[in-house]
Amino acid sequence: MKRKDDAVSPVVATILLVAVVVVLVAVISAAVLPMAGDLGTVKSVSVTVGLNADGTLPVVTVIGGDDAEMLTNLTVYVSGYDSAVLDTEKPVVGKPYTVKDDSLDITAGQHTVNVVGKFSDSTTQTLYTGTLVFR
Repeated sequence: MKRKDDAVSPVVATILLVAVVVVLVAVISAAVLPMAGDLGTVKSVSVTVGLNADGTLPVVTVIGGDDAEMLTNLTVYVSGYDSAVLDTEKPVVGKPYTVKDDSLDITAGQHTVNVVGKFSDSTTQTLYTGTLVFR
């Protein structure tokens, strides 16, 4: 007669293994989820960014998005310049905005352009980051 020396059957071992995995997932989730904190919400606004006819100044147009009406301010930054080169109050969808300061002299060449929107709930969000070639 054959004798079995198995202390735990394979079915019981599988159940115990699954239970240990579930407990580990619960413990790790409880430890990691609070680290996420308040991630906030992402606004949905579409913009196009290009250059004026001379190719010397950025032109930004808000073209829509679910949160376009919440936009209260539009600021454009060009790499190599310490301050904003465009600051527009309450942008209107479909209207192009460009720099009004004629003394601004952006050097010819490639520059990174960032468009930042401020919303009525006081949040800010980068709407565009890209490279433009100025003339």
